Amino acid sequence: MDISYFREFVTLAETKNYWAAAERLFIGQSSLSKHIQTMEKQLGAPLFARSSRRVELTEFGRRMLPYARSIARLQYEYESAAYSMLHRDEEELTIASIPALAPYNIVDMLVRFQQDFPKVQLHTNEADSLVVREELLAGRCDLAIYRDSAGRLEHDAGEEARLVKLPFCTDRLVAVLPPGHPLEGSAGIELARLRDEHFALIKKDTLPYSLCVQACREAGFTPQVLFNSHNLDAVLDMVTKGGCVALLFERHAASPRPFTAVPIVPELRTTLYLAYLRDVPLSRPARHFIDCCMAQGGVPAPEK
Repeated sequence: MDISYFREFVTLAETKNYWAAAERLFIGQSSLSKHIQTMEKQLGAPLFARSSRRVELTEFGRRMLPYARSIARLQYEYESAAYSMLHRDEEELTIASIPALAPYNIVDMLVRFQQDFPKVQLHTNEADSLVVREELLAGRCDLAIYRDSAGRLEHDAGEEARLVKLPFCTDRLVAVLPPGHPLEGSAGIELARLRDEHFALIKKDTLPYSLCVQACREAGFTPQVLFNSHNLDAVLDMVTKGGCVALLFERHAASPRPFTAVPIVPELRTTLYLAYLRDVPLSRPARHFIDCCMAQGGVPAPEK
C-alpha cells in the first residue's frame, strides 16, 4: 500500500467530503476514491460509511484513524528532511497575512516551517484581510492568511471561484467593557444595549471596522466611534483608561488588563483561512507550508 494513502484517509476523515479532501490533497476525486477503496481492501474492512453528500467514519475507521495520523506525520517529517538535504538552492515563499498572528498560533506554524525547511526564504507581508485577499488575487503572494465572514461580506463570485480556502479556526466578536461597567457580568450582550456607548475600534477601512459598524447599524444605531487604531494595545488602553467600549475578536481580547470581554449576541463569527489560487500551480515551498500546517493540525476540517 502506498504510504501516502494514510494521509489521504486522514484528510477525508477530517473534511468528510471527497471534493474538499481532493482539493486539499491536490488530486482528483476519482483517484482519492480508488485509493480509499484500495486501503479498505487491503485492511479488510470499510473505513467510511458513504452517503450522497458526506462520508462518516465506521467504527473500524475510527480505530484506524490515530494510527493513520501517526503514519502521515512521520511521512511529512521524513519528506521534509529529505527535501532539505537534496535542495541546496534557496527558494522563496511569500505569505500575505493579517497582523496579530500570535493569538491564532500562526507564528508557531511559521517557526516550524522554517525549522523544517531552512533553505526556503520566507517573506511575510502583513495587512488587513481585505488587502491580503486582493494581494492573493493579484498574484503578489503565494499564500494568504485572512479573515472572512460568510453571509456578511459580499465578494465577486468570479473572484471567489478562483480561491481555495482552507479554514484555520473561527473567532467571535466580543464587547470589551471597562472596569465597573454595568454589563460586565452578562453572559452575552445584544449590540442594541450599547447604543449610547463611546467606542474604540480597529482602524477604519479594515474588515474588523466594517463588520463592527455594519453589525451596529443592523442593531439599529450608528456607533459613536471616538478612537480607532491599527494598534490593538492602544484600543485596549482606550477601554481601561478612556472608558470606551471596544468591539474586538475574542482571541484579541486575551489580555491581563482589568477589563471584561462579553460575547455579542446574536453571535457574529468569522473564519480565518489559509488560501491560494485555484488556477495557479503552487510552488514546492507553498505545498510544503500547507503540508506543515496539516501535520500540526493547523488546518482543521471546515466548520459545519
